[in-house]
Amino acid sequence: MINLIKVTHRRFQIKKWQQYWWIPLLIGSMIYILFRSESLLYNRLIGTVFHPIATPESVLEQIIVYSLPDGLWAMSYTMLILTIRKKRDGATLLWSMIIPMIGFCSEIAQFYFIIPGTFDIFDLVMYLCLPLIVINFSK
Repeated sequence: MINLIKVTHRRFQIKKWQQYWWIPLLIGSMIYILFRSESLLYNRLIGTVFHPIATPESVLEQIIVYSLPDGLWAMSYTMLILTIRKKRDGATLLWSMIIPMIGFCSEIAQFYFIIPGTFDIFDLVMYLCLPLIVINFSK
């Protein structure tokens, strides 16, 4: 009986937590806007509106600035799909992994020079790990 109460309580907390899908989207966007180079596409399209406030120097800083936003956006998408679709079935899992898998495949395509860009192993890790953490906690 106690386990049933904990599971019910845990499911309630996770459903409530998943409603905050916009927080990783906002954090990833802020990192991107505040710390990325002025040579990015959005600066070329709208002019240099934002200047980076710091340049990442250590490996950890580079991971946070260059890879974490991608993972946070994939995490946000996964949370949104899990919030929209109430059933936890194969279709929900498939829908929740579409964007992370597109990101993962684009990184692999960059590695093989199929599409332009710079391959980064940490991007692969972020595209997989952050959405999988969300899926794991949504069970």
